[in-house]
Amino acid sequence: MSEAFDEFQQLLKQKRYRDAAGLAEKECQKGSSPDPFWLTQQAVALLRAGEAERALSAANQALATDPSNPYAIMVSADSLLALGKVEDSLARNREALTFGKAAPRARKGALECLSRLSRWEEMISLLAEWALPEDESAPWKVKALAGLGRREEAIAECTRWLERVPNHPPALWALADLEVERDGPASVIERMERALRIPSLPPVYREIYASLCRKAGRPEAALKEYEKLEAQGAGLRVQKRQAFLLAKSGRESEALPLLEELLRAEPADMYLHASYGAACTRMGEIERAINFYTTLLGTHPEAKGLYGRIRALRRKLENPS
Repeated sequence: MSEAFDEFQQLLKQKRYRDAAGLAEKECQKGSSPDPFWLTQQAVALLRAGEAERALSAANQALATDPSNPYAIMVSADSLLALGKVEDSLARNREALTFGKAAPRARKGALECLSRLSRWEEMISLLAEWALPEDESAPWKVKALAGLGRREEAIAECTRWLERVPNHPPALWALADLEVERDGPASVIERMERALRIPSLPPVYREIYASLCRKAGRPEAALKEYEKLEAQGAGLRVQKRQAFLLAKSGRESEALPLLEELLRAEPADMYLHASYGAACTRMGEIERAINFYTTLLGTHPEAKGLYGRIRALRRKLENPS
């Protein structure tokens, strides 16, 4: 089992989630009765593959054999959340709280459910009851205070958060959103412009500034900052924002190569596909998209959804509207 599990983990690292699910299913069938361990692993892989319904079924099969399996309970909770069954997911997370090993993850899952349900008072009550470390509770407390309209308290919480962890990206993003709501985008953009004159500050300040410019209808200013971030070795998240903005700003010829590069790295990203398909259509580059997806399928044979995209593009090429 150790060798099989090592292979399973490698497949997950390679984002070959359906292959990992197939391996888990194969291992599960080796015994005379369903193996709750491998059923749980199968559920994990299916959930990452975006097949929440099948993941929930596998997790429930594991629980039918081993009702006190905390990991199966958690995958079940995550699958229910992915299916939009937030109350059911919350109930599962509450069930998992009784298991020591699963409790930290269950607390996070419960807070996410309460956030989706906008049950802010309950979230604050639980944070106080659990007495979590400040850095762990801060993002949830900020969100809950903001949700309750207690904006100044949320800003104060962000400020304390940043005092404990200077330049912490989640705290900076949350603070920027709250200040935009209070002061308006122009004022916050001006403050960020001053901050960018400090060379020692980390790239997240430039990323927030670019995002504010984009939202304020200043795409060229945003793109200028994204280009600087890319030159500094920005990650995929920044590259995605740059590509999306290029595509929306009428610069599809620059966006397409970047979108293709990103899709090679993340062939399952639905937002990248939507942006790429729309940009190719506007540019009249349907054949380019077909050829790219055909090549991508050769590199990522597990990405079965590409077949459907290729068929749709061929229909569009044959019957342009």
